[in-house]
Amino acid sequence: MDQKKEHGFIGKHYLMKQAFGQEELHEREAVCTREDPPACMESCPLHMDMRAVCAHAAKGDFKKAAGVIRTVTPFLHLLSKNCSRTCVLACKLSELGDGVCLPALERACALYGGSGAVNRFMLPKKSQKTAVFGDDLFALACCWELGKKGYEVHWYTACSSMKEVLSDWGLSEEEAASDLTAFAGLRITLEKQEAPGCEILEKIRQEVDAGCVSPAYGWTELPEGMYTAENREKAEQLLAEAKHTAFLAERYIQGVHTSPIREERESRLFVTIDGVKGSSALTDAEHVTKESATAEAARCIQCQCVECIKGCVYLQHYKRNPRAGIREIYNNMSIVMGNHMANGMINACDECGQCKAACPNGFDYPDVCRIAKHTMVETGKMPGSAHEFALLDAQFSNGEAYLAKPEPGYESCRYLFFPGCQASAVSPKTVEAAYADLRSRLEGGTGLMLGCCGAVAKWAAREDLFKDAMEQLREQWERMGRPQVVCACPTCKQIFDQYTEFSTVGIWEVLMESGVKQVSEETVSVHDACGARGNAKMQADVRVFIEALGCRIEKIPFEGDVSPCCGYGGLVKYTNPEVAGKKARFAAGRSEQKLVTYCMACRDQFSRAGVDTCHILELAYGVEPQPVPDLSARRANRLKLKQKLLSELWKEGFEMETMLPVSYADGVLEQMEERMILKSDVDAVLKAYERSEVAVFDEENGWFVTSCRLGNVTFWVKFTREETGYTVYGAYSHRMTVE
Repeated sequence: MDQKKEHGFIGKHYLMKQAFGQEELHEREAVCTREDPPACMESCPLHMDMRAVCAHAAKGDFKKAAGVIRTVTPFLHLLSKNCSRTCVLACKLSELGDGVCLPALERACALYGGSGAVNRFMLPKKSQKTAVFGDDLFALACCWELGKKGYEVHWYTACSSMKEVLSDWGLSEEEAASDLTAFAGLRITLEKQEAPGCEILEKIRQEVDAGCVSPAYGWTELPEGMYTAENREKAEQLLAEAKHTAFLAERYIQGVHTSPIREERESRLFVTIDGVKGSSALTDAEHVTKESATAEAARCIQCQCVECIKGCVYLQHYKRNPRAGIREIYNNMSIVMGNHMANGMINACDECGQCKAACPNGFDYPDVCRIAKHTMVETGKMPGSAHEFALLDAQFSNGEAYLAKPEPGYESCRYLFFPGCQASAVSPKTVEAAYADLRSRLEGGTGLMLGCCGAVAKWAAREDLFKDAMEQLREQWERMGRPQVVCACPTCKQIFDQYTEFSTVGIWEVLMESGVKQVSEETVSVHDACGARGNAKMQADVRVFIEALGCRIEKIPFEGDVSPCCGYGGLVKYTNPEVAGKKARFAAGRSEQKLVTYCMACRDQFSRAGVDTCHILELAYGVEPQPVPDLSARRANRLKLKQKLLSELWKEGFEMETMLPVSYADGVLEQMEERMILKSDVDAVLKAYERSEVAVFDEENGWFVTSCRLGNVTFWVKFTREETGYTVYGAYSHRMTVE
């Protein structure tokens, strides 16, 4: 391949492929209700953000709380006395007792939130003139709505003052004066006028650019540019109608015609009240104090949807909600040249689907990460190093460690056991025991296939390698007579069911059908692997199998379809070990009992997290979990298993490559594990040294340093050589090409 094409650009033009457009982005974002208003806000005709009011008031900051309300309306005293309390009834807490008494908080804001006066120097001054007709709250509110936007307002009314309107709603002179401080500095001129007739209305309309007419007049036919509303009885409804009517008048001035119909809205926000206790609301709203208002505001549970975040370590780690996350990923994909800062976040998603299962609306965040991976791989924006180690390991499983044979004595088989690459790497004794058991139980021959199902390539968005894996597996399956595939890994079964014509069955089903013996009386908890998500039958069958073995099952948080990922899925173990470790510890920490799983990758991750865990087949066959194998031991386990089975069952030889005698100084193996350097890599470097005898002597430390490029990686080894072999003091690698 041409080097420029390989790196994602041709000539001066970088390859560019946008996975989806802005319209689809908005459609996907809209599925998430995380940022949607709560029920109290949507039920309020003014759509006042009482959640923010409560947040500020709970801290005793009534100035900020009042500021939130005054962005919507200046009439705090008016609302506290006349609000119909639809917000209180809509409050989520009302399901357990009393909703938050929001009118009491409105009064507290009026009393302790400072003046609502606006700095007159900050007010815009617009040249257009507007007119407002009416003697009621609607007209007064229209004056404020237009005046605060900088318009000159002429108020035609029979009222002698603004206070007169508010006194009709039960406000004292002091309360009315407090609410009217927001009018200071507005260009509002009171024009004394009894109920105007049509001729006066037409005449004044010629003198102004637009206007609002109180619905109390009952007029439906108005000159162009003059707007009215439905007549309402409740204060907050009148204020909402005034806000919308003033908006229509302004849009007319701007030359934009807008529908006069206001849409009714319902909150889509999903909120659970699990663990929330009911409580009583403040009863004496009239004589509210700072202390009582603060306590009442603190009752607010700050409604938000966190269903996807509760059990997802990934979203917790990156402090993202799915809506914000996909926007960041979309922007990351849009970068043609420059740093792709969200690559790490994309690769840290295990694509397990837990968040989608937990979301009330099924928001598919993993799908966006999956699309992003594929797009960036296609355009060369995803560094090959991100998934290289895992892909090489999968190629090793389907190469040097691969084994596919019919049962000894058979040319074709009725069944084919596919334990999965992780089982062979983590617990080869379990694979050996399971295969022996299946051969004794099943008639018609049971073949064996040791290899990778292709999930690794799928997670890395390498469709070319996934296709190769599928072709290899399918060819051997055909050669064995299209047997039914017995899977010991839910992810393998999921891959085969989705991408092949294989007939599959879980090994737990096969064993249950022919009977299992009780082997334990432990109380255990069950971790459901990501490959079983959405498969209720598999989840249930596994539990029946575990109970048949004699165990009692204790329920744990986040199980079934909302079970968290162990940190291996999506290759997070390799791309972001920190997040993978957090995921493993979270998933493993859900139970104080032994954690039983039916995925060997999960078992391995939980063992690394230091908890008591086992695979269901280890439990069934009494295989004691072995020490957690490092990366080199995992490869060695696969080769040794292949060698043993070939020798004992098929009477065939398999020679493993002999490695040089090497000992490692303290801490070196841990360093190599962290840097994903294998013992076989060190062996290859030292063998290259023996051929070339090229090395640099480090006089300060007394060791030699040599290097060798293996594939895309240059490995460096620090060593000394004795008669008995080598001692390695360190190893590191890089992908630079030094010329």
